[in-house]
Amino acid sequence: VKVQFRQPVKLSAIKILGGPEAESAPMAVKIFQAKPNIGFDETADEEATQELLLTEENVRGGEPMQLRYVKFQSVQSLQLFFWENGGGEQTQVSRIQFLGEPAANMDMKDWKPCKS
Repeated sequence: VKVQFRQPVKLSAIKILGGPEAESAPMAVKIFQAKPNIGFDETADEEATQELLLTEENVRGGEPMQLRYVKFQSVQSLQLFFWENGGGEQTQVSRIQFLGEPAANMDMKDWKPCKS
């Protein structure tokens, strides 16, 4: 799954909800940052920015998983590789939610209009 953000963001956590069947629910995910052209074959050789092992609480209840804060300070693109599921042939993901904030918050007190 490839995700592109409109502006750099600071990510603190991610929620991943699985499909209706336990065997198709994701159990492990590799997260790659700033590698928009990575393919399935390269995910085995490349080191992920972070790997997450999901529990039933994560994929059924929407329990957020904390990300390494220092690794996700200025994210513009993410690639998620679901490499393990509950034993099914396919992995089903019904929802992915990112928790964070814009990397650069604009303080309106510092804003000055341009005069042309």
